[in-house]
Amino acid sequence: MKSLSRWKSGAVAMIAMALTTGTVAPIFILSPANAQYRIGQPRNGGNNYNRDITISSGARIPTTYEKDKIIVSKDETVDITLTVPNNITDSRGNVLIPRDSKIRGKVQPANRNSQKGAQFVAREIEFPSGRKQEIYAESNIVTRTEKITKSSNTGQILTDAAYGAGAGAIIGLITGNRKIEIGELLAGGGAGALASILLRRSDAEVISIDTQRDLTLRLTGPLTVSLNNR
Repeated sequence: MKSLSRWKSGAVAMIAMALTTGTVAPIFILSPANAQYRIGQPRNGGNNYNRDITISSGARIPTTYEKDKIIVSKDETVDITLTVPNNITDSRGNVLIPRDSKIRGKVQPANRNSQKGAQFVAREIEFPSGRKQEIYAESNIVTRTEKITKSSNTGQILTDAAYGAGAGAIIGLITGNRKIEIGELLAGGGAGALASILLRRSDAEVISIDTQRDLTLRLTGPLTVSLNNR
């Protein structure tokens, strides 16, 4: 396993690349139902499955993620893909969004009452049929934090968690944890967080997103779906 000094050198190289080329760093993942969600929305009437149905702005879409937590620094943006775990149906039982649909977007910095946090913003939905379309939706802003210090229990913090490059740098450089290994890669950016840690800070806070309760999305624009392509 690489030594911490080599890990730090790699972090410095990553910063240099990000600051000189604009390349974004990845998010790292650390290894460690069948019910339907109903939604009553305006539709075009009848049971004709060639019809389109528009789900109104403001409707909520529960989602899930493969890890229990997503940990990011307060300044980084990472790409993630969420999954719709259950069928989203209208009041007549028509399936509008099938289970296992994928919603792609970014966890990005956001402020709530002048407090820094993070928020998932959706941009694309892919149905099990393979068809893709734009979607405009977002989660609530999460301001929950975990403080990282030299004495932090990194094993507990990172249990079943996905973490961004910035958060990973904070954890590794402050705690000296040599067991952080790269898993599945998802695009993101953490150069700002890496740079701040190299200014010899002894502690820092990261945003901790609970994927079980923080990632129910709210449509910020109407979503029109076709019943014949579910």
